[in-house]
Amino acid sequence: MSRFPIRFSTFCSMPPPVLPSSVPSLVTAVTTMARWHQAWTGSLRFRLWVLGLVPLLVVFPIVIGVLVWVGGAQANHLLLLTLRGNLAGSHNYLNQVKTDVGWRVEQLVKTERLNQLIRDHAPQKDINEALTTAAKGGRLDFLLIASADGTVLGSSSGVARGSVLPPSYVVRQAQMGVASAAYEHFKWAALAAFSTEFSDRLFLPAPSPERAPALLQGLLINAAAHFPLAVNDPDVILVGGILLNQNAALMEHMRELIFPVGMLPDDTQGIVTLFMDGVRIAASAHRGADAAGAVVQPEVLERVLQQGETWLGQVVLADQSYLAGYDAILDGHGQRIGLIGVGFPYHPYQRVMSVLLMLVAGLLALAMLVLSVLFLRAGRMLTTRLRAITSTMVAVGQGDRTARVGVPQYDDELGQLMRHFDALLDTIARQAAEQEVAQHHIAEEASRRRALFEHERDGVLVLNPDGSVFEANPRAAALLGCNTAMMQQMHLHDWDAHYSRAEVTALLNEVGEDGRFLETLLRRSDDSTFPAELSISRVRWSDRTFVLVLLRDITERHAIQTELELYRLDLERLVVHRTKELQDRSEQLNTIFALSPDGFVLFNRRRKVAFANRAFLHMLGLESEQVIGLDEDDFSTLLAQKSLAQARFPTVAALRAAYKSRRQSEAQHQTSNDHELHRLFELAAPAHRMIEVLIRLSETATVSQILYFRDVTHETEVDRMKSEFLSTAAHELRTPMTSVYGYVELLRMREFDAPKRNQLLETVSRQSELMSSIINELLDLARIESRRGKDFVVERVALQEVLAEVVAGYKPPAERHAPVLPQSDVPLWVQVDRKKLQQALLNILSNAYKYSPQGGQVQLHYCHAHTEAQGAQVGVQVQDDGIGMTPEQLNRVCERFYRADSSGQIQGTGLGMSIVKEIVELSGGHLQIDSTLGAGTTVTLWLPAAPPLLGTETTPPA
Repeated sequence: MSRFPIRFSTFCSMPPPVLPSSVPSLVTAVTTMARWHQAWTGSLRFRLWVLGLVPLLVVFPIVIGVLVWVGGAQANHLLLLTLRGNLAGSHNYLNQVKTDVGWRVEQLVKTERLNQLIRDHAPQKDINEALTTAAKGGRLDFLLIASADGTVLGSSSGVARGSVLPPSYVVRQAQMGVASAAYEHFKWAALAAFSTEFSDRLFLPAPSPERAPALLQGLLINAAAHFPLAVNDPDVILVGGILLNQNAALMEHMRELIFPVGMLPDDTQGIVTLFMDGVRIAASAHRGADAAGAVVQPEVLERVLQQGETWLGQVVLADQSYLAGYDAILDGHGQRIGLIGVGFPYHPYQRVMSVLLMLVAGLLALAMLVLSVLFLRAGRMLTTRLRAITSTMVAVGQGDRTARVGVPQYDDELGQLMRHFDALLDTIARQAAEQEVAQHHIAEEASRRRALFEHERDGVLVLNPDGSVFEANPRAAALLGCNTAMMQQMHLHDWDAHYSRAEVTALLNEVGEDGRFLETLLRRSDDSTFPAELSISRVRWSDRTFVLVLLRDITERHAIQTELELYRLDLERLVVHRTKELQDRSEQLNTIFALSPDGFVLFNRRRKVAFANRAFLHMLGLESEQVIGLDEDDFSTLLAQKSLAQARFPTVAALRAAYKSRRQSEAQHQTSNDHELHRLFELAAPAHRMIEVLIRLSETATVSQILYFRDVTHETEVDRMKSEFLSTAAHELRTPMTSVYGYVELLRMREFDAPKRNQLLETVSRQSELMSSIINELLDLARIESRRGKDFVVERVALQEVLAEVVAGYKPPAERHAPVLPQSDVPLWVQVDRKKLQQALLNILSNAYKYSPQGGQVQLHYCHAHTEAQGAQVGVQVQDDGIGMTPEQLNRVCERFYRADSSGQIQGTGLGMSIVKEIVELSGGHLQIDSTLGAGTTVTLWLPAAPPLLGTETTPPA
């Protein structure tokens, strides 16, 4: 090993080569790279210096960059989450104020004081004083009492009697008898109908003496409620509310709740604002911020008021950067009429993040610097010690046999190498001395002795033709456990333990000049044996013939062969075990593919179908021979032929292209969404099914891609039934709602005599009752389905007792007889929710009377049944002689909103039997319906029978 050709200091001090100005810059770059490469490959010290500076010059900037990027993004995300929470809190507070205003107005219409003044037609002064007291107590800006047509009868805010209220959502709701509260905006002239004191709060101060003050619209939290109706009481409503324009107390209280003292850093303050038409109408008190009149950015107006979205971002208020959020304020009709905004200064958070980043960067830089210094120091020590070893090697190579590295300073790996190197030099020196002595003795021996190669690794024997030893080298003597002098007195058969004397003599006589190899067992002088390999050949020296024997101890070879044989046996066992594991794995996969309800199709590397499980073949009505071996184009054509034209199977190539495109997009954006790779197609044969298909690419040696098929017909049908149910429910509610709205509008717009008015009101009441019935039954059905019987109060009851309570509480139609309770000697015990069972029986009994309008008897019976699958069951049978149903109607009788009578003459919601079915099935029973068109219907409600308790009565309850 030579010294390092280039040192780091030498390389750094080398002047750059002077090139002619005509040489291109590319040559300069190549030359520089070559010099760097030469320094890198030729100097370990240079490499260690470079590696030592990498953490400080490369890793540190990268870590700081990642920290700034990731940490800044996360900090901004947390600030935006905080801002979104503050915006939601302010909106909730304003909604709570609206709810409180509505609640106060609704409570005031129930007070005896106001109702007594209205009934007594008290003077306006008394009414105004009472309203003023109530408004102050309820912290309202105004309270008005108005007639049904909106004429003011009294006020707390100085509005003249006889004034007419402007069109208002809450007033219309109150006129219909519905108490409500909502945000409403009015122009200045319209606000005068609510209070004469609002004008000052609608004017904004002029920005300069030359310009007039601006006039804003007013934003109210308005509430109205109808006074209780009585025969002798007038039809009047109560209207009250709060003006939000320049409402400093409300805004300040809101700010204190959203931004408590000490919440924001550096004693900064948050701000809460309200806007109408893009102009600030109210704001919390804030240092350096405008109270009102500021204009919001156009992008905020477009995002919030036009698109209906929440806006979060940075704005500048009073020359300060704020993080602000804005959300829309909706009136009673759901229209966006204004903005609510919150914000807090952004600079303190930026300062905190900057300080934190500088601290982290400083600590990291210090750590990197310490690491680089330690690494460079260790590298310098390493190269210094390596140079010592190199110097010693050079000295030894130049003939200085006494040169040594010396005692190492550290007992590490390199120190051990230095000690071993010195030990090696000592050994070499000792062996060299011994070799010189041996060479001296060999030089004194005859040429025959030198030819025996005293240091031959194999034993060498020269035998006379009769097998006696003529000469033997020391190795042969050592192998046989004796010295060379003893060897010259021995015969070949003296140490051969395998062949007899006669066999040895025959072997010596038969061997020729070509020689032969054989393995035998030799005996040492201590009678121990060892396997040996002999090479025997006949040679001639001058006029004499000798037998040359090369002797080699093959004990180690036999041991290696034995070990190799053991390895071979172990390898065979491992191969058998691994083969069994692969077979088990294959059987597991075959079982999974065979038992899976989903279909799997595997393509080989040539993109031909190599496997299709039974679920796929059954799903598409195919045989294995029809699919195996098809390429992907033929496979796509086959599936396209079995699918409907409007929902055809996408080709395998299209699925693969979509998969690759999606994976590239995920790699760029670091997202994952396998749901977007799912594709649907609709089978026409062998049965109508909706199938979902997904592709996965494989890089194995035998599989290129896998197609996964799943039958989603049930999920699709459930979605369709949901949509159909929502459409039907909306239709059923729209019909009575249209009637109610139409008659109410008719009553508002025209005057009718008392009989006609009562007739219209009866219609409104009847349709309202129908709507209430539909909604109650929908809620009941939804509650039953969502809870799945968890809210059932199950108890042990007698079926006769429940049926008796239902019959006793049911009032049959006029001129119809109540059903007769059947007789039963033995109580029919069941474990059910008493009230739910009563509800189900009442629905069935009511349907029996409604659907037999021509009369006829409604009969009740008890039933018993026992099956192996369901055990003992008891039931109640309700039979009528009504209109009956066709088989098609019977199949749909438990559908929601379905009614067998399409004429509309029989009242009902179409939800009763759905509720009955849910209650019965959640109680462990089932519903049996038999019907014949024109002959009546029989409904049997079956429930599991509960075993009787010991000591209970055997007679049915009264």
